[in-house]
Amino acid sequence: MKYLRIAVAFGLMASCQQGPKVLEAEESEAKEIFNSETEQSSASGHSGAHHVVVKDTLQGDRYTYLKVLEGDHEYWLATLKGDFQLEEEYHFENGLYKTDYYSTTFDRNFAELYLVSELRPAFSKGQKNALNAIFNQGNDTQVKTGNGTETGDIEALEGSISIKELIQNADDWIGKEVQITAKVTKLNAHIMDRHWLHLKDGSFDSFDMVATSQTAVPVGHIVSLKATLNKNVDFGAGYSYDLILENAELIP
Repeated sequence: MKYLRIAVAFGLMASCQQGPKVLEAEESEAKEIFNSETEQSSASGHSGAHHVVVKDTLQGDRYTYLKVLEGDHEYWLATLKGDFQLEEEYHFENGLYKTDYYSTTFDRNFAELYLVSELRPAFSKGQKNALNAIFNQGNDTQVKTGNGTETGDIEALEGSISIKELIQNADDWIGKEVQITAKVTKLNAHIMDRHWLHLKDGSFDSFDMVATSQTAVPVGHIVSLKATLNKNVDFGAGYSYDLILENAELIP
């Protein structure tokens, strides 16, 4: 019985160690895609969440290569073959990063390339429909105003103040709820359990006004929101702000 118990114990330990085999399989898959075809290529793991817009695609037998735009940074990524739409927004986390990678499949060199195990749409069809019902799209969209004050090509919703006015009177608003109407010019999604909206309204565009929210608003949409203005906020990992709007809630 003693030996039986030992055998059972070793059996349980072996079963608990099945996880690494999955990692080995993933590494093998990565090596298959990124078979070292040139000594000049370099690879490393890049952690973090990425929110990208697809600008171009190349279809291989098993994999899709996509040229994507993340903020102002354009690069390529490769993932399992799928139907990815141009100008649509997608999300991925982490990835194997290579530079100066030559692909024999396409007979071309990629200056930067990510291997992505899973590329997910940033918004489901249901979310898109809901967003389109709430947000005003396009540069020429006007929001009805109560006081007639315009900020660039955007008219402020009644009760909103301009970003310029908010910055000039920041001390009066610290810790208080404020309402603004602005266009989303950049979106960093799914970072630290929140989305980061970069906002401009034409009144003070040299200032990068950032708002955190549980709602990911597509770039280019004009939105009115209420949020709390805070100062000297450091979230870590380089996310530090002299002024920031937190816990923004959208106004339908």
